[in-house]
Amino acid sequence: MGIPNRTLSDYQQAWEKLVDKGFSNYESMTPAERIWFNLQTLLDTVDNGGLISHYYNTDADRNRETIEDLIVFGFPELADLLLSINAWFPGGHPSLDIEERNDAISNWAEGQYDSLLEEFDNRFYAMETALESALVNHIEQKGLN
Repeated sequence: MGIPNRTLSDYQQAWEKLVDKGFSNYESMTPAERIWFNLQTLLDTVDNGGLISHYYNTDADRNRETIEDLIVFGFPELADLLLSINAWFPGGHPSLDIEERNDAISNWAEGQYDSLLEEFDNRFYAMETALESALVNHIEQKGLN
């Protein structure tokens, strides 16, 4: 259950500082910061173009960590969606290089995964409010605000 009347946008100033830290020195983040960074980044990216956007953007540089954080945070169903998409990449996982990821996606047959991506997006969106609420609780409980 979330903090009454609070949303992730209420933490924008703290979020901006965390984003700076995440991009400048990811390894220095605490586990609590890493969860917030990875999961809000995933939320924001999916909201701007579906789960595939995670892979088109730099988010997937931290794909493994995002999956780990989803599991630890109690959202293994969302981790499974990413793992399913990962299997479509050469070797069963997306490259850490954004250009290689985008090349791999470009090599998929036209429309090959469209219906699955739509299904996965819908499953993600069905859990989005719960994930956002859990992140608000996390931010408050860990004193990240």
